[in-house]
Amino acid sequence: MAVLEKIRVKLGILITVLIAVALLSFIIDPQTLSSTAQRFSSDNKVGVLDGKSISYSDFYREVDYFTRLTEMMGQGSNSEESQKAIRNAAWQSLLDKHVFQPMIGDAGIVVSDAEMLDLTQGANISPVVANQRMFQDASGAFSREALASFVQAIPTDPSGQYEMYWHSVENSVYTDQLYNKYTSLIDASNLFNKVEKRRMMVENNVVSSVDFVLSPIGFERDSTITVSQKEIKEYYNARKELFTRPATRNIEYVLYEVVPSQEDIETQTETFNTLYAEFSTTDNLKNFITLNSDRKWDTYYYSEEQLDSEPHFKEVAFGRKAPVVSEISSGDNRLAAARLVDTKVLADSAEVWYAAFPLENEAEADEFLAKARKMREPSEEFEQIGWITQEVLSYPGMEGFEKALDPATGRAYKIKSNNAGAYFVVYVTERTKAQKKAQLATFVKNIIPSEETYRDFQMKATDLADRSDGEYEKFARIVREEQLPVIPVNGLLQTTERIGVVENARSVVHWAFDRKTKSGKVSDVITVDNKYHFVAAVTAVYKEGTIPLSDIEQDIIYTLTAEKQLDKMASAIGEQIEGCTTMEQVAEVLGTTVSHQDGITFGTTLRQLDPKFIGAVTSAQPGVISGPVAGDIGVYVFRVNDRQTGTFYTEGDVQRAQARKSAYQTQLLQQVMSETVEIKDNRARFF
Repeated sequence: MAVLEKIRVKLGILITVLIAVALLSFIIDPQTLSSTAQRFSSDNKVGVLDGKSISYSDFYREVDYFTRLTEMMGQGSNSEESQKAIRNAAWQSLLDKHVFQPMIGDAGIVVSDAEMLDLTQGANISPVVANQRMFQDASGAFSREALASFVQAIPTDPSGQYEMYWHSVENSVYTDQLYNKYTSLIDASNLFNKVEKRRMMVENNVVSSVDFVLSPIGFERDSTITVSQKEIKEYYNARKELFTRPATRNIEYVLYEVVPSQEDIETQTETFNTLYAEFSTTDNLKNFITLNSDRKWDTYYYSEEQLDSEPHFKEVAFGRKAPVVSEISSGDNRLAAARLVDTKVLADSAEVWYAAFPLENEAEADEFLAKARKMREPSEEFEQIGWITQEVLSYPGMEGFEKALDPATGRAYKIKSNNAGAYFVVYVTERTKAQKKAQLATFVKNIIPSEETYRDFQMKATDLADRSDGEYEKFARIVREEQLPVIPVNGLLQTTERIGVVENARSVVHWAFDRKTKSGKVSDVITVDNKYHFVAAVTAVYKEGTIPLSDIEQDIIYTLTAEKQLDKMASAIGEQIEGCTTMEQVAEVLGTTVSHQDGITFGTTLRQLDPKFIGAVTSAQPGVISGPVAGDIGVYVFRVNDRQTGTFYTEGDVQRAQARKSAYQTQLLQQVMSETVEIKDNRARFF
């Protein structure tokens, strides 16, 4: 088990495309998964990947694999964030297996067994392996001896965990190599031939200086312009693949947030005041805080500046005539008071090195400490921790290192760590400027709703749900007559997590997307975090797929009207400026002013300039008034004042453009692959 323990201690995180996200920290409760599976037993399809249905059991096996791997690494958490991370990692793993890896294989790319052996144990060790702390020596360098020792120990491990760990490393190496090869193939295909290079250099070395006027289209549309049904249908049919949407819902809801009543505030304030008297006189502050405060005992030392937001606390800690206990501060349903515990002169941070010695070698540690106190800089026996702060000192295993922030400690000192089974000789190379800091005992009470208050809010929500009787017409009438605050949400997605101020509103989303929930349906009371009560109504249901023409007809009319209006404006402006010989005359006729822009090339991407305008400028004859040009935001009339050909855009710029193109393609690789096959992600129905 020594090797396994070494894995846990050194936290050998697998740095790969496949599982980098997965090994952050996650644990899934099997009972939760089991109940979820039963809940959706009628249709347990988590998704579809290139025609292959992924059942709940398929997905759960992947989740279970990453969960066990993570637990083996000594990392685990029941937080929703962690569970989401492991589900994402499991889904990515399935995408790799069923979509991306087969596509890469179709391109003729393979990673052979001989190649894998070379990458994992041969002459060309993969960075994935080399970056495992498990296979590194004390200096952080890759150690073939450590790798060989682990591989030899795999058959001797009856638990199978060594084999599982090694399998995950091999899988990561394989995936990483496969993607690297495919990316290299894409890079190699991004070659500009001589003609293309010459054209890029010519186009980007021709620079224009231009005067122009812009007549913006504005927001009002010309009522004389009409758009026929034929034009609408032709526009829609030509762009049908663009008019798609995911499944969405429009909802309205009334939210009852449970907050303390005035009676709750008065009762709990009275209780706080009674305890405040005891807090002012007790000799055992730590015990009092442990028993009575909603904020745990705080070992942090605060500077005067850090207490600016708490003036009462600041007075206790740094005031010239500091009281024994602060005045009571209140706000946001919180009552608080403070007493001074201790003051020290400390640095904000310190750069720290250490050397470790087994507990049985204390004499050796003392001898080394004596040498360290004479050193001007840490010797090679020391390992660097880096800059530490009080926040870092709160981490497990940092006990004793807080002395590094105290200038009185000196440059080197020794601490004993029973947890680590070692003495540490600590060496401080640098500290920030020390200043007076104060430790405070803070007595805090959060004012919370009483049970009676909880019942009152529950009854209000239940009353609205009961009287609505599941019907939107009744819901709308009640909220209108009683002037209840109704909050609309349009375009609610099945993956939505937050609704308004409520972070974890998945139960509301699950209800809205339930197959039994139709448009016009009103929910029963949906309670979230025992603090928020929703009564929600679905006002519209939109299925996934192509958006019907009727839903976007007005948008299309708006777009076509704008295009026609721009063409009409351009035609009218052309007539208006006929005979103008200067841009000033053009501006006067159009009732606007002349603008100027230097440095326009064919590749210019200035946000304030229309691409159509830029294209027209680069091809226009200098010294001649050109236009009108109908752009996207208005109509341009312009004159190229000067055009010069330089040599500032070189072959190096072409190469950089090629590299940017490759990087962009690599970034979009999975997205493009995903669009060529059927991929459905139904995880939001389950979690």
